[in-house]
Amino acid sequence: MIGFERQRQMFAAQFEPHGDGFAYRKHSVGEPIQVSAADRDRYVAAFEKFTRKGFWSIVTAALVLLAALVAYSFATGSQVPDIIFYAAFGAMFAVYVVGYQRVWNLPSRELNGRQ
Repeated sequence: MIGFERQRQMFAAQFEPHGDGFAYRKHSVGEPIQVSAADRDRYVAAFEKFTRKGFWSIVTAALVLLAALVAYSFATGSQVPDIIFYAAFGAMFAVYVVGYQRVWNLPSRELNGRQ
């Protein structure tokens, strides 16, 4: 649904089978870092959990925000300025993007310095 599996595959592609574990390469091109199968599974599970929860969180937040803007409009009898609308949805999307980047780069941060 909504590309969850494709995103998981792209993330998991950073881990290539190597010996009895995996070699992690940031964005599939970085220097290889040896990780265990358990570590790889943990990183993939964390990424998958975020993409699913993050998606539903942003859908819920968008609906709540939209309802709040409509309620404000009815209560004041005026239209919400476009800049408020765009800034609110932009900020919500920015929070999601930052979270997505953090979970995508989690292996890189945790494995920093490991060979």
